[in-house]
Amino acid sequence: MAGFKFSLEKILSYREQIENEAKMQVAKIQTMLNAEKKRYADLKNEETLQEKKLANTPLSDLGERWLLDNYLRAIRADIVQTQQNIARIDVELKDAQAILAEKAKDKKIMEKLKEKHFELFKRQEHEREQREFDEIASIRFKTQTY
Repeated sequence: MAGFKFSLEKILSYREQIENEAKMQVAKIQTMLNAEKKRYADLKNEETLQEKKLANTPLSDLGERWLLDNYLRAIRADIVQTQQNIARIDVELKDAQAILAEKAKDKKIMEKLKEKHFELFKRQEHEREQREFDEIASIRFKTQTY
């Protein structure tokens, strides 16, 4: 069976390479999404902390209250921006996953074709070997009859 050579091996290799690139893209986007989710959680914790600080700041300390209030507004703006980033990255991730699924399907088709070609090769080899054995047997049979 050492003689089997898949004629479309280069195409299969190319499709494997394309699939690997798609996997790396999905991983990259997933990392970005995880970073944004962590940033969102950190901002929410900071918002909670600053709200508590504002609630504990005496009404007489107007300067400190004004600073905390402005800081809270900035944090909330960052939270909104982060939520938008998460939504955008999530869409990118879904698109990248769809592309990955398509590339994996393309590669799988080539792998199935390779398997079918290999099975055909094995069957042909078996038939060739069988013909050789039949020929050897008929030659032996003919030499014994004389």
